[in-house]
Amino acid sequence: MTIQEQLKHSGLRDNEIAVYLYLLSQGLSTPPRIAQGTRIARPNCYKVLEALKEKGLINEQQKGKRKAYIANDPSALIHAMQIRTEAMSQLLPDLRALYIAQKNKPSIRFFDGAEQVKEIFYEILEAKEVFGVASTKKLYAALSPQFFKTYIKQMREKNIFLRDILTTDSVPTSAPTPIGILKNLYEYRVLSEKMGDIPVDILIWNNKVAFLSVEAPVFGTLIENAAIAQMMKIMFELSWQQLTK
Repeated sequence: MTIQEQLKHSGLRDNEIAVYLYLLSQGLSTPPRIAQGTRIARPNCYKVLEALKEKGLINEQQKGKRKAYIANDPSALIHAMQIRTEAMSQLLPDLRALYIAQKNKPSIRFFDGAEQVKEIFYEILEAKEVFGVASTKKLYAALSPQFFKTYIKQMREKNIFLRDILTTDSVPTSAPTPIGILKNLYEYRVLSEKMGDIPVDILIWNNKVAFLSVEAPVFGTLIENAAIAQMMKIMFELSWQQLTK
């Protein structure tokens, strides 16, 4: 690992590293010389020098009518890191309070249009098991059968188990693809024909629940919350037990 890479880990930015190393090697220098030596624009160079001075890594001196800067002993880096660590330690209780306050609140995201809705499916690839209540016939039409064929192959590669509750109309056109590709990683049940079609598909995995509008305009709503996801899984299981293949 280079010196530059190691200094990045200490919290310095690229321009700060360039100026600091220049001063370490060249000694006392004026801003014009520093700007020329580091090829950093002079206005930006002044900002970098101020930042390094605030971090205690350089000192400002007067050289005639001009200001000049010199690097402090490199041990100042350790002191600067200690200051940041102490500041974060003091801030941690407040940050933790914010985290505790929000962790039970659901995160809600919206996806507008077919292309954005596909992003929801890409997130599902992080799961081990997925539950779906779907009019997959309409879903395939909205996002394209080819997309789903490729996507289901990705599910197979990741050994994701899929259980579907399908509308009656969806079975002939949509079930064969996952049956053929996922094989023992796929099971489905069928809704009663009298229930007709459904306008919104539901997908449940991990601590997430997605609601997809499969009629124009196509859009999706993704809720991330462990309690909501658990409740939806329970509702899915209750429905699954009442249906037949």
